Amino acid sequence: MKGIRGLFGEIWRGTLKEVKTPTAKIVNSDFSRERPERVTFKRLLLYHDYTPQIQVAVGSYAELITGTEMTVQSENQEATDLINEWMRVTNFYEKFESIVTTTLICGTALLEKLSSENIEDVEEVDMTSIISKKRNDVGKLLYYEQRQVSGKIVQLNNVKDFIEFRLNNYSKQSWGRSLFYSLAVPRTTGFRTTAPIAEVMWGMEDAMGGIVQNNAYPITTITYPGANDEYLEKEAERWRRYKPGDKRVQKIKPEIDFFETNPASKYTDYIAHMEKTMELGTQFPHDILTGDFTSRASSETTETIVMKKVRGWQRYFCSMLKRELFEPILEQHGINTEEAKLEISFTTQNIVELDPQQVLSLFSQGVITLEECREWHQQNAGMDMDEGELKALVDKKEDEEEQEQSNFDKGMDSKKDANSQKKAAKAREAFERKTELFDKKLEGKDKDIEALKEKLLLRESSARNDKAKLTKEILEAIKEL
Repeated sequence: MKGIRGLFGEIWRGTLKEVKTPTAKIVNSDFSRERPERVTFKRLLLYHDYTPQIQVAVGSYAELITGTEMTVQSENQEATDLINEWMRVTNFYEKFESIVTTTLICGTALLEKLSSENIEDVEEVDMTSIISKKRNDVGKLLYYEQRQVSGKIVQLNNVKDFIEFRLNNYSKQSWGRSLFYSLAVPRTTGFRTTAPIAEVMWGMEDAMGGIVQNNAYPITTITYPGANDEYLEKEAERWRRYKPGDKRVQKIKPEIDFFETNPASKYTDYIAHMEKTMELGTQFPHDILTGDFTSRASSETTETIVMKKVRGWQRYFCSMLKRELFEPILEQHGINTEEAKLEISFTTQNIVELDPQQVLSLFSQGVITLEECREWHQQNAGMDMDEGELKALVDKKEDEEEQEQSNFDKGMDSKKDANSQKKAAKAREAFERKTELFDKKLEGKDKDIEALKEKLLLRESSARNDKAKLTKEILEAIKEL
C-alpha cells in the first residue's frame, strides 16, 4: 500500500497515473459462463485415445518439446541451485511432460500451485472435470467451474493458484484450441450438420474392414427351383455339414448367388484425400513414419517447419514457467528476480551423428579422450574395446593417412620431373608399336576364327562322346591362334 503520504506525493509530483481499461468488451462474458466451444475436453481426450493418427501426432510433438533437457540459468548461482533442487524434489519434469501432452490434446491445461504463499509442490488438474470459466467484460478471469465426483459443481475462485497453459491464443478466446481441433468439431453445411472428421475416419475404417470381410465371406444364396419345404430342409442340413473339399451327388443343380463388393470399385482417391486431411488436421507429416522413400523424403523437407513450431511452443512454455512459477518461488525465498535474471530454455535438438572413422580421427587429433572414444564405441557400435585394440586401430588409421600423403607427394614430384614424363611417353610409343604388330598377325586369322566359332556352335548341339572330341580340337585351334 502506498499510504496517504505516498498518494499525496504522487499528486504533488504529477506522477499519479490513471489505470487504463479497454473500451472494447467481451460480450459473451457479460451474461454467461464460457464452456469449451463445440467439443468438450473429455471428448478431445477420447478422440486422442481412439485415433492412431492423432495419437502419433500428439506423442511426436510432445516428445519433440520435452525430449531435451530443460536448463535453468541465472546470474545468481543460489537461484539456479534453488530451482534445480525444487524441480528434483517435486519430480517436476514428469509433471511438465504430462502438462504438455494435455495442452496439445485439450488446447488448455491447468497446473495448480498447492499453496500460492509457499509453493512447495504443483499438481495437474484433470481437464475432464473442468466444465467452464467466468471472465468479466474485459477478459479478466474470475473463477473456474469444476464438476467433482459427487456431481456437485464447485467454483475455483482462487485463480492465482492456477497456471493456465494454452496451445494458441487469438481473438481473446476463453479456451485454447486443441492441436487437432479442426478434426474434432462438427461442421454445418446449409441445413445439415456433418460429423467431426475424426468420426468420419472411424466410419471409413469400419467400412474398409467390412469390405474386406465381405470379400472373404460374401453373402451366399442357394436356390432349388420348384423344391418343396421338406427337400429344402434336408439340403440346408447337408450344406451346413459340408467341409472344404467334400463332394456330393445331386439330381437338381442349385442356383448359387454371391453378394459381394464390386472388385472394380476404386477407393484410392477417397482414401488419399482422407489421409491428407488427417495429416493437415494434426499438423504433423505422417508420411515420415508410414510412407515410401519418396514421401518420407518429401516429409523430411517439412521438418524445418515442424521444428519451428516446436521451438515456438518451447519458448511459450519456458516463458510461462518463468513468470508464473519459478520467479514467485525465488521471491518467496527472498531473491530479487530482477537481479537474478533467471532464464529457462531447452537444449538444442540439432545432434550431429558421427561414424566410427570420425570418432577415431577426433581421438587421434586429441579432441576427445581415449575413455570417451571407448564409451562411444560401446554405446553406438556395441564394441567393448580394450585400450590395446583401440590404439592399434588409431595407429592403423594414422599409417593409412601417412601413406596417402606420401603417395600424393610422390605424384606431385613425378609431375614436376620432366624425365619421368619422357619415359612415360616412350613406354606408350613402345606399347602402340606392339599393338600394331599384333593386329597385323591377326589379319590372316579371320577364317580360322570363324571356323572356331562354328566348332563351338556344333559342340553345343553334339552328343556327349562327340563333345569331348570337339573340345580337344577347339583347344588345339586356340593354341595355334
